[in-house]
Amino acid sequence: MTEKTTETQVVIAGAGPTGLMLACELRLAGVDVQVLEREAEPRTAESRAGGLHIRTLEILDQRGLLDRFLAHGRPRSGVHYAGLPLDLTDAPTRHPYLLFIMQSEVERLLAERAAETGAAIRRGTELQGFSQDETGVTAALADGSHVCAQYLVGCDGGRSTVR
Repeated sequence: MTEKTTETQVVIAGAGPTGLMLACELRLAGVDVQVLEREAEPRTAESRAGGLHIRTLEILDQRGLLDRFLAHGRPRSGVHYAGLPLDLTDAPTRHPYLLFIMQSEVERLLAERAAETGAAIRRGTELQGFSQDETGVTAALADGSHVCAQYLVGCDGGRSTVR
């Protein structure tokens, strides 16, 4: 395969909730961003998280995104933590509840938003390594190509190539 190099301002390794939300925020600031995701397809069966907490709901609301999530989740004001019941109805917020929603659905909704903002999401693209110098960082991909950027952000989990 022929070696190819592309350029962007920021490369994000990982298209999970953190990487996708970061891509959305960077695009709102006018930053050119590419998200690299090793998996060719989004996870549909696996979910590592089952809900969104109050502060996350507030941030989604501030960005005008909360209705999308509410349409696919179940709000609950009464929850349990370590077997203890917690009542969130008196929390000082417009959103005194947790939203039970699968991580795979959160990722789908954030990927849609990232695409709407113009973020490039490159699925099936594995980051194998990177090098850094005074001009920025070069991400080396499994297919032999490279992406040059000012910044590389590791949002690719516990076995991160970046972190």
